[in-house]
Amino acid sequence: MDRIDSLRLFISVAELGSFTKAAEKEGMTPGAASKQITALETRMQARLLERTTRSVRLTDAGQALLERIRPWLSEFDQIEEGFAEEGAAPVGILRISAPVDFGARILMPVIADFMRQWPSVDVRVSMADRMVDLVDEGFDLAVRIGHLSDSSLIAKKIAPACMSVVASPDYLAATGNLKHPLDLVSHDCIIDRNKPAPQLWKFSQGAETEEVKISGRLTLNGATAAIEAAAQGLGIACSPSWAAREALADGRVVPVLTQWEPDHRDLWTVFPSNRYLAQRVRLFVDHLALSFKDGL
Repeated sequence: MDRIDSLRLFISVAELGSFTKAAEKEGMTPGAASKQITALETRMQARLLERTTRSVRLTDAGQALLERIRPWLSEFDQIEEGFAEEGAAPVGILRISAPVDFGARILMPVIADFMRQWPSVDVRVSMADRMVDLVDEGFDLAVRIGHLSDSSLIAKKIAPACMSVVASPDYLAATGNLKHPLDLVSHDCIIDRNKPAPQLWKFSQGAETEEVKISGRLTLNGATAAIEAAAQGLGIACSPSWAAREALADGRVVPVLTQWEPDHRDLWTVFPSNRYLAQRVRLFVDHLALSFKDGL
């Protein structure tokens, strides 16, 4: 048994609390397993396990070793898996985190196309409008829209995600059109809590920029809900263009402040920085980039 296998055996013993169960899992006799752990302790020059007739428990040194080698072996397994996958069709489970609105309306058709292309990949999608912990919650990647803060994650920009400022024709007929972003202060604006700064809307026109602190009677969370509220005449919405596209096409809302560009966001994929990207993950990221090569 090589050193990596002996470390795997050590992890099995620590997790199962039994030489017999660990030996069965690793395909050896309990006596052989005991000898391998003794040899590992000799190399480490430390006692790793306390053995009794009924149980096995970690020593402090064993706990320290377990904490250091478990993530390392996980990384090694992923690298090994990646080399084995090269040149073969991707297999396994792809775990994705995505925002609710964007995931349901825009991402699902892209995922469906990916799954048709790679039938041996199972996909687990979790949609939530919160910043999930990829490592602790076991995700391979997350799809995010916005301005990313510095973190230990690796990020890849997929496409710009432009914003649209819209209102219903009836609302504008009753309140008057807008010529400048500062006109927003006298209007009902729909406040979307999913934005990082929901009441601060930013605009640019060439070199000129404006930041407007807006207010309104309606506060909600979600781009689709904001556009529907605007279509119902409840105020002015500043939402992603992908969310406004259908309502704009059927005339339920119309563009506002067309000479000004709202502060846009970007579509990103993010991954844990200490994780080797399996083939199925890399292929999905490439599929996303191709699907959104013309933007959102």
